[in-house]
Amino acid sequence: MESSFQNLLRAMARVKQEQEEGIQEDTISVSDTVSVAASVYELLRNTLEYDEEHLLRRNAIRRILRRRIGEEEEGQLASNLLRELIWARYFRNKTVPERMIGEVTIVLKKYHSLFRSLEVKTKEGQKQYDWLIDVLSSEIEYLLVPPQVDEALANYTYQEIRKRLVWQSKLISEEDQDLQLYIAVHRAILKSNMATLRYRVFSLFYPKWRQATVDDPLITEIVDNLSVVIDAVDRQITHSGGDKMFRLVRKYAIVFKVIGDIAADDPDAFHEAVMSQDKKVIEKAISRAAEVRYASFRSRLFRGVMRATLFLFFTKMLLALIVEAPYEIFVLHTTNFLPLTVNILFPPFLLSLLGFSVRIPAKKNTVSILEKVWSLLGFDEDFKITVKMRRSWAKGPLGVIFNILYITVFLFSILVITSILRIFDFNILSILFFLLFLSLVAFFGLKLRHTKRDLVVLESAGGFFGFISDILFLPIVRTGRWIAMRAPRINIFLFFFDFIIEAPFKAAISIIESWLAFLREKKEEI
Repeated sequence: MESSFQNLLRAMARVKQEQEEGIQEDTISVSDTVSVAASVYELLRNTLEYDEEHLLRRNAIRRILRRRIGEEEEGQLASNLLRELIWARYFRNKTVPERMIGEVTIVLKKYHSLFRSLEVKTKEGQKQYDWLIDVLSSEIEYLLVPPQVDEALANYTYQEIRKRLVWQSKLISEEDQDLQLYIAVHRAILKSNMATLRYRVFSLFYPKWRQATVDDPLITEIVDNLSVVIDAVDRQITHSGGDKMFRLVRKYAIVFKVIGDIAADDPDAFHEAVMSQDKKVIEKAISRAAEVRYASFRSRLFRGVMRATLFLFFTKMLLALIVEAPYEIFVLHTTNFLPLTVNILFPPFLLSLLGFSVRIPAKKNTVSILEKVWSLLGFDEDFKITVKMRRSWAKGPLGVIFNILYITVFLFSILVITSILRIFDFNILSILFFLLFLSLVAFFGLKLRHTKRDLVVLESAGGFFGFISDILFLPIVRTGRWIAMRAPRINIFLFFFDFIIEAPFKAAISIIESWLAFLREKKEEI
C-alpha cells in the first residue's frame, strides 16, 4: 500500500509542478480567426458522435490520420496534424511546443514500415490497417499529453485490488489473471476504449516499443508477425472473463477516483493528513470530491442524453421521410400521419425519460465510499474482493423451462404492443419501425442509466416494480442489444461530415490561414 500510494502522490505532485511552471519554449501558433470556424465545426460534428468526452481528442487524431496518412511525408503530416488539433481547440493556441512536430514525425516514421507491409485491399489488410491506426492515434495522444496522472491512478488501483483479490473462479487462467485485472482497471478507472486498450496491451507485450526508432530491429519483428501480434492483443481485450472483471472493478472505481482527485488537488496536504491519520480532514476532502464527481456526472449525463436524443430524432425523421411517408402515400394510398408522428417523437421522448430520471443516493453512497477509503488507507479493517463464477441457469432441464418462459413473455409483450398499435391504425411497416426503435432505445436507455454504476458503491435493490419491469421489458432490451451488436456501425451523419465535408473544409481553413499570414507579412513591410 505504501509503495503504490507514494507513487500516486509523487506523480500528482510532479504534474502539478509542471503545470505551475508552464511552457518555456517556442510554441505552435495558429490564426484565432480560422480556429473559431474549425472549433464550431468540431463541436457540431461531436454532437453526433456518442462517445466518452475524454476520447474525442483521440478520435480526432484518428480521423486526421485516416484522411492524411499516405498522402503526405511524415514531417508535413505531423505539422498538419498538430495545427488541425489546435484549430479545433483540442489544445489551446500557443501551448504546444514546436519540438512536438519533430517528435510526432519520429513516431509516424516508426509506423511507416508497418503500414507499407499491409495489403489494404484485402479484408485482413483493412483490419490490420484499422488496428494500426488505433494504436498510432493512441501513441500520438500519449506523446502530446503524457497520462502521468492516469497511469499513476491506474497503477495504484491495480496494486490495491490485486492484493485483495481472492480467486474462486477458473473462468480466467492463472497466467491471464494479472493482465485481465490490468485491462479491467483501465476500462473502469480510465474509461479506455478498444483503441486505447490495444495500445496499452501492445505496449505491455513490447515494453521497448515507445522508445523504438525507425531502424530498430523490433519493427522488423513486428512486421513479420503482425497478424499474430494483433490476434494476441485482441484476444486478451475480448477475453471471455473480461466483462466479469470489469464489473468487479467498477464497483470500487469511485473510491479510487476520489482518492485520485484529492491527491491531484493537493498531494502534500493529503500525504500529511494520511500520515497523521486525520480522519476529519480526509472525510471532508472525500465528501467534497464525491460531490464534485456527482455534479460532473449529472452534467455529462445531461449532455449525453441531449446528444443521443437529437441524433435519434434526426435519424428517425430521415427514415420517416425516406421510407415511412412514401410507403403511406404511394403503397397504401393513405395520409394517416399519426404513426409517423408517434414513430418520430416517441423514441427520443422515451430515451430522454430513461436518461433524465437517473438518481444517485448521494449521502448513503458517500458513507460507503468513506468506509472503503478508511480500509485502503489502513485506518480500518481491510476487505477482500472475491472473484466467483455464478451458476449458469440457462443450462440443463431447468434452463430449458426458463428459456421457454422467457421467449413466451417476449412474444406476449410484442403481441400486446402490436395490438395497441393496430388500434391506432399503424401499418405493418410502422409497427416494425416502432418495435425496432423501442428495443434499441430500451437498450441504449438502460446503458445510460447504468453509467451511474461508475459512481455508486451501494448494491441496488430492484424491488417489486423492478422485478415486474425485468419480466416484461428485459427480453425487449436484450433484443435491442442483439440488434445494436449486429447492425452496421455506420452513422450516416458522421459519414457525411467525415468523408464529404471535412477534407474540403479543412483545406479551405488552411488556405485562409495562409492568406491571413500573407497579409500580415505585407502589413509588416509597410
